[in-house]
Amino acid sequence: IAELAVKLAVQHHQYDSRWFTLLYDEEQAAGFYGKRVEASDSAVLVAEKSGKVIGFAFIEYEEINYPDWLEKAAWLHDIYIEESARDLKVGKLLIAAAVKAAKDLGADKLMLSAAAKNKYAQEFFERNGFAATMVEMMLDLN
Repeated sequence: IAELAVKLAVQHHQYDSRWFTLLYDEEQAAGFYGKRVEASDSAVLVAEKSGKVIGFAFIEYEEINYPDWLEKAAWLHDIYIEESARDLKVGKLLIAAAVKAAKDLGADKLMLSAAAKNKYAQEFFERNGFAATMVEMMLDLN
């Protein structure tokens, strides 16, 4: 998972380095996701093929989120599938697993943000039932 998480971070950093900071290397990513596996308010989901991890998703549940005016929401913070496995419907399977995990955590909605420049991901999420609800914006103060 840590290797894929770093690939996901690099991908986003390439979209917009002002917004997406490279926060971790594989060791730090392993520590972060290792702690999230054990947490009662999150789930780390893995897709494997022939014993090799080819994708993962990370969700986190919030009973109440005042800044976003949400209750009983799970956030799909991360989802990444190896490029060579993207035609195997792994993403669709991970979304289905994330939906189940979110419901198991008590959520009645699954939220996510997609990078503005990642049209592929936005179309993928829309094909899997997600609908736009907010537009995130940033003002660079430098």
